Amino acid sequence: MRIVHLSDIHLSEDNFTEFINNYRSALIKDLSAYNFPIPIDLIVITGDLVDKGGYSLFKIKGFETYDSPYDIFKEVFIEPISRDLGIPLHSFLFIPGNHDVDEREIRLYDEHMLCNEITVQNVNDYLHGNNSFTHNLRIKKFKDFEYAYHKDNLNYEFGVNQSVYFYEKENFKIGFILINDSWRCKSIRLKNDSDKLFFGDQQFYDGLNFLENLSTDLNICLFHHSVDDYEESKTIRGILQRKNIELFLYGHFHNTETNVLYTPNGTCLGFRSRAALFKPEEKESEYHSGYQILDFDLTTYKIIQVHYRKYNYKDSAKIFIADNETATNGGVDKNYLTGNNGFNLIREGRATRPVELSKDEFIS
Repeated sequence: MRIVHLSDIHLSEDNFTEFINNYRSALIKDLSAYNFPIPIDLIVITGDLVDKGGYSLFKIKGFETYDSPYDIFKEVFIEPISRDLGIPLHSFLFIPGNHDVDEREIRLYDEHMLCNEITVQNVNDYLHGNNSFTHNLRIKKFKDFEYAYHKDNLNYEFGVNQSVYFYEKENFKIGFILINDSWRCKSIRLKNDSDKLFFGDQQFYDGLNFLENLSTDLNICLFHHSVDDYEESKTIRGILQRKNIELFLYGHFHNTETNVLYTPNGTCLGFRSRAALFKPEEKESEYHSGYQILDFDLTTYKIIQVHYRKYNYKDSAKIFIADNETATNGGVDKNYLTGNNGFNLIREGRATRPVELSKDEFIS
């Protein structure tokens, strides 16, 4: 199985010309090279599809009459990749980031309540009460787009707080919990406001309960922020360590990071991606645009390797190249700590699956 992980695209008026003229074709060409002989199964985007609510996109010629910046994002980003690579639209998963917040929908009274009344103890009650966007509309435009995008996908369970996706390949069941961890975000900070984000751990439990009923073999969480950003970081880390979650993917900081959590139940891995686009002219190499590809061996419950890719904006060719800064071995990390033996996705009580023989291997 092969999963492409993108994050922090920040599509806007500022980077749109570079995106249309060079970046999009370079990304499609690079993805095409990785779509054979191992086909790409899923493309996940861990937040910040657009920049600052996406309003600058309406200034671009041809998009003045659009109602949602995410319809623009779908038209110019998702659909060309889907069409040129032959990847179904329902194979794209995405969650909101802090820049996907529509700050024009933030009401002062509601924000005052969030700053002064929300606590670790009552955050889950708040989220439960906002299941129909009763008192927090800042992420509604994104969620409306997500619902419309996946409403005909029978394997997708939509939720305002978290959504759940079920993917099956070769009788192997993979569950995804798509966390909305940006419902609290804004760019303007009020007096006495917390520097940390409230998460709402019930999102985790609701998603996990749904997947447990499907008897999934592997569970993957999508966040936008790092675990340490959450007010309930210890609680969230504990859930990742105690429950059957083998992998989490995230973004936000625009550079790469790998987390390995050793747990009583096995291991839980976390991979953070570079910003996929944002500022292609960025001078600091640590924050150059890029993305990553994860290759899985479902038989042995292992991530065989992670391919790190970087957009070579400064070169006249403007193509994607191996990200040797993140992984020195040609931009590929096979986990040197284990002797290049991959990243094990261990779950307590789970044995390696037997290899199924083909018809030609049976002895009559």
